[in-house]
Amino acid sequence: MEKHGSMRQSGASHRALTRAGTITNRQVDSKKSLVPQESRRRLNPSPSGLAVADANAAGSFPVNELDPTRGNSRSNNTSSFNALELLGPSLLEVLTLVNPPQPRAQRDAQQQQAGEGTVQEHEDSDNNHHVGNSSSSEELLPSTAEAAKFDTGISRSAILGKVADASVDNARKTQEYFAKILDKLKIEATGLVLLQESTVLLYVETTADQFLVLCRLLLRQKIIDAASMRVFASCDDNPGRILQGLYFKKVTLAARQGNSGGDSSEWADDAFRQNAIETFLNLIKFAKKIGLMAPAEIRKCLMNLAISDQMLLPANDLVLWLLTRDEFMSLDEFLHVYDSPIEIELESERVWPVHPLIHY
Repeated sequence: MEKHGSMRQSGASHRALTRAGTITNRQVDSKKSLVPQESRRRLNPSPSGLAVADANAAGSFPVNELDPTRGNSRSNNTSSFNALELLGPSLLEVLTLVNPPQPRAQRDAQQQQAGEGTVQEHEDSDNNHHVGNSSSSEELLPSTAEAAKFDTGISRSAILGKVADASVDNARKTQEYFAKILDKLKIEATGLVLLQESTVLLYVETTADQFLVLCRLLLRQKIIDAASMRVFASCDDNPGRILQGLYFKKVTLAARQGNSGGDSSEWADDAFRQNAIETFLNLIKFAKKIGLMAPAEIRKCLMNLAISDQMLLPANDLVLWLLTRDEFMSLDEFLHVYDSPIEIELESERVWPVHPLIHY
């Protein structure tokens, strides 16, 4: 939705709000990047995934703290100390994705525009008796090198989807399904699964690699419509879990007014990114609130949600609207980007004197 938005690092880092990253790590406690990753996922600049920066996630020093040329001026008699001379800039500032991940819909539109532009280029070049340069479609193909795996912390991710059959007890079936696969695969996942009239929201805390395993399993299950599922947000490299268990609840949330409420006519395109970010951050706030409670108190809270708690959770209509957005990656797109090799460029002169990451 900070995979505005599905913001995950087949290793560890920022994904994105998911797509436009995909929300993504994170503001407030999840302001790290609604979209995009520092090892693998945090490199995602999230033109395709939203990424919200999380205050708890690993990050770089503020520029003003490292660069004495910014902020208060110093006396000419005082020698300034430039920390960059010793530390170098953050790797986030010098590691660049060669081919940034994008949602399929946006990528197809850009390819179509590029194709039209190439045709026009050739027409112009013929008229001017010279040939112009055109971009190669090979640049959009993913690398085939073997992907490295990094797990430096906990990934917080949100997935949205539609229930396959609203007439059955999806809450019970979903709980039984997760209990079975988590025990079988020995995956330690915590979080919250909220089912509404026709939608489901999964908030999962696990390692980055285990999240990718869950995504592959979700593509094969029949309770939630796999084709409808979108990675709303992904926030990597968090130092710990908010919840200590995986909770399931079927709820009915009333539509409400405000940036993250109301009807679809109020959710304008120009406010989409902000709405997506606020929706993910509010979800994190709710998780933090109940995370301080004992398990019995959490179940009691979910059984009778207070009005203030309902305001932090997306209503059924809002989830349906978010699922219509092209900015969020589907599960197969997300896996294609983050469970596949990526190509990066390193501006080595900017990270001097940091030791090289790769020795030739």
